[in-house]
Amino acid sequence: MKYRGVSTGLILIRLGCNLGLVSLLDLTPLLVQVVNVEQTRLSSDSNSWTGKIDATLQYQNFSEVLTNATGRMTMQYKSRKYFVLGLGELGYSGNASVEYVNNLMLHLRYGYRMNRFSRMEVFHQVQRNPLIGINRRMLHGLGPRFRVYADSLIRFHLGTVAMHETELAMPLSTGQSGILQLDWRSSSYLNLQLHRGPLEFSGTVYYQPLFRAISDYRISGQYSLSVAVSKRLSLNQEFTHYFDSDPPSPLAYRFMTYTMGLGYSF
Repeated sequence: MKYRGVSTGLILIRLGCNLGLVSLLDLTPLLVQVVNVEQTRLSSDSNSWTGKIDATLQYQNFSEVLTNATGRMTMQYKSRKYFVLGLGELGYSGNASVEYVNNLMLHLRYGYRMNRFSRMEVFHQVQRNPLIGINRRMLHGLGPRFRVYADSLIRFHLGTVAMHETELAMPLSTGQSGILQLDWRSSSYLNLQLHRGPLEFSGTVYYQPLFRAISDYRISGQYSLSVAVSKRLSLNQEFTHYFDSDPPSPLAYRFMTYTMGLGYSF
């Protein structure tokens, strides 16, 4: 199946070696976007601000000129009682005459530690992803996050959130208006983190059904492996899968992606 000449519902593979804003190799543009906040939390035990930037930029000229760009910036503050996370992601692929991908996501999250095992978190999110049929999606949610187990090697968390979703779908044809939906959705997740020496693994699985119709659900997962090559730089690999039982666009209800690149922490 194709959307504007781009295949969807397939396994997408993107290999890259990214330093700063330069991509040495980028075989496939970022076609999809999954918001997985668990993967963006930064490992930090200090009471201070930390951050990380991941970005690629590619220019190619074969039968047509094509520019691909992706970027993610994370800012986090963590203290004994409070937690603040700000996240921005974007993806673009196109040229002067056609636009294949134009994604944007902004996420703000605040957490308050209730005791040594739990934290209450509230978040706000805005997302746009025309390729999977989302003209605009706004989320507002509240729920607890529990630490099931933690030591110097392993951390295991689970959480559940009740969130209000306002979604405006892309129109299916010219001249039509997109469908506007307002719903309450549950979001439950499991997160596992392993950290030993220069190796760090994080994996998260989400299950998100509607409260009024549990047959309308989303299942997604993201798994990343990071190898530190210096104090600031790391080699990152990431695998993502996503399924929506009732997507805003019938063109893309499932996908998988694999990426590889460098990250810079500050």
